[in-house]
Amino acid sequence: MSQKRIYLRKVPRGLRLGLVARPTAEKRMGLTADARVSYREGRLRRLGLEQMAAEQRAAIPEQKDAFQRLGHVEAYVVNATHESIDAEARELLEPDYIAVPNIELSIPTPQLGTRLFRRPRGAEFWPQESGVHTAHSQGITGDGAVVVVLDTGCDADHLELRRRRIDFRYVPLEPSRDPMRPVRGFDTHGHGTHVCGIIAGEKIGVAPGVELMVAAVIESETHKTSLERVVVALDWVLSLFEQPAYVGKPIIVNMSLGFLPAWIDQPDEEAVEEGMKVLLSTLVEFDVLPIVAIGNEGAGVMRAPGYYAEALAVGAVDSDRVSAWFSGGGLSPFTGEAKPDIAGYGVDIFSSLERDSRNRSQYAYMSGTSMATPYVTGIAALVASANPGLMGSTLREELLGQAMPLPEDAERVGAGLVRFV
Repeated sequence: MSQKRIYLRKVPRGLRLGLVARPTAEKRMGLTADARVSYREGRLRRLGLEQMAAEQRAAIPEQKDAFQRLGHVEAYVVNATHESIDAEARELLEPDYIAVPNIELSIPTPQLGTRLFRRPRGAEFWPQESGVHTAHSQGITGDGAVVVVLDTGCDADHLELRRRRIDFRYVPLEPSRDPMRPVRGFDTHGHGTHVCGIIAGEKIGVAPGVELMVAAVIESETHKTSLERVVVALDWVLSLFEQPAYVGKPIIVNMSLGFLPAWIDQPDEEAVEEGMKVLLSTLVEFDVLPIVAIGNEGAGVMRAPGYYAEALAVGAVDSDRVSAWFSGGGLSPFTGEAKPDIAGYGVDIFSSLERDSRNRSQYAYMSGTSMATPYVTGIAALVASANPGLMGSTLREELLGQAMPLPEDAERVGAGLVRFV
């Protein structure tokens, strides 16, 4: 039976402390970085694993001993059909990589409300205290900021989004066999389109001027995805740093996905926890700001990766700034600190949804931390746009510092309501 594992490069803790990290076997041999990659991949091939190059993946059957290297996020995806090959691959890679099973993640199930075929006339979609109107009146709409959405997709031809360019990638169910590819944005569920409308909708978006990128990683039927698909999408995000056009631009990743610890088998729990932390740490070290929904399971329950210190976790409040009954929160089982970090509007949020067979754009009210998260992402884009050079952890601290305090415990609303001031 096939055993797929994601090998994530360990973060050398010594580097953060100003210490010299213990050299790997390849480093002790005096190999350069490129030579170390060739040495490692040569050994993987000798184990009987076939390298999955992009032009070859479609021809490789699913049940095939093979591996793929994701160079930007520093990971390997290894698919081994034999226990002996799986064990040998782990022995080779585990000194420097964390072996994580290809776990399942899902979006927090939102509550769908009334559908409409047009925007309400004269409606103000964001309360005055959000600061959205203040920012827009000053000509601040998110220009210069890059937002990447990992979700069910995005209908690029919805009325709210069709006049902008959306860099869209569909990440297949088996990305190791079927390469990620750029196509015209689509969404057979509507969740991702709702999220994108909140962030960047032409008339209703918090930050309509952002550069919007979308990776479709979540299936519409199940609301689920795999760690492999998420890692492939994040590898694409980090590849942006090789392009001169993105040098110095703040990059924000919006993720309404995660898992509950109870979903993970006990033997895999430690590897999953450490692996997810490494993945988020890699983003943070590249000055990417990951903004993550805390989940819709209510008080005392939180989803990973929202409860990691590296994630800016978002809870939901209603228009009266009262925490929503469904919004998760509590003390992180990983750090012991209160989560969520901050709150956003997440009850009866109006945004784009889908188009019908007559090509009419539909809108809908939806509730969930999946709605609060893109609101926070949009505000982050406004703040970054107004303060050139502000990104990553410094952008995070700015958002926390200017949040509106709320009369509830930090385990419900964090630092308070995120806003533009």
